[in-house]
Amino acid sequence: MAAFHKFLRLSRENRALLADAFALVLAVRIAQWILPWKVVVGTTKWLPLPMRSQVAIDRLVWAVRSSAARIPHATCLTKALALQRLLARSGYVASVEIGVTKNAGGNFEFHAWVEHQGEPLLERPDELAQYSRLLTVDAVSS
Repeated sequence: MAAFHKFLRLSRENRALLADAFALVLAVRIAQWILPWKVVVGTTKWLPLPMRSQVAIDRLVWAVRSSAARIPHATCLTKALALQRLLARSGYVASVEIGVTKNAGGNFEFHAWVEHQGEPLLERPDELAQYSRLLTVDAVSS
């Protein structure tokens, strides 16, 4: 209940942004459960999101992080695809990067992140240094 009261204390613009981000993160997560990879990657291209006035990148990152924290099994890929779509809606060009590393046990670990103008948005560059890029999911159009 405290989270709901906190939500109500937000400005109308932030409530709308958070609601949009929550719906998008949820839609991407559901798509990941039921659809093949190629369709999921294209998910952000067919999800209807009207163009909005440009929202600051840090607000979009906040909205995706906050929303994903309340959606079970929202992975790094879930957040990256949702953020990429929100960025496109606000007129930013960003790509989803997918990388791999080996952990201490010798197993492969994969990670997805978003880059805008060569800079990661959901992580710090030093958090990504261990990953070798495997795939780039190009920017989507609004």
